[in-house]
Amino acid sequence: MTTTTVTGGADTATSSREFVKALTLTDATMLVAGSMIGSGIFIVSADISRTVNSPFWLLMAWIATGVITIFGALSYGELAAMYPRAGGQYVFLRESMGHLMGFLYG
Repeated sequence: MTTTTVTGGADTATSSREFVKALTLTDATMLVAGSMIGSGIFIVSADISRTVNSPFWLLMAWIATGVITIFGALSYGELAAMYPRAGGQYVFLRESMGHLMGFLYG
């Protein structure tokens, strides 16, 4: 005959209230790709190609914006590591620029 002992208490209650860090590399990549596609990437590239009149400069613009996007993603990753609380941009703005900026963003 086996007996099972269930231990509950403060440790279980505390750990269930914390934010679960379960974002994988694939999840983060899909978030960035979805943001780029969702921001009208096809419409914007047509406007850029009309403006620059050269496939070379269109590719250079894509490469430059890709590098900027990577830097932005790395910055958000660092901010999320510094402030591991739910709230995203609101928390980042509140902690870096004060309560008024957080309030205005929210």
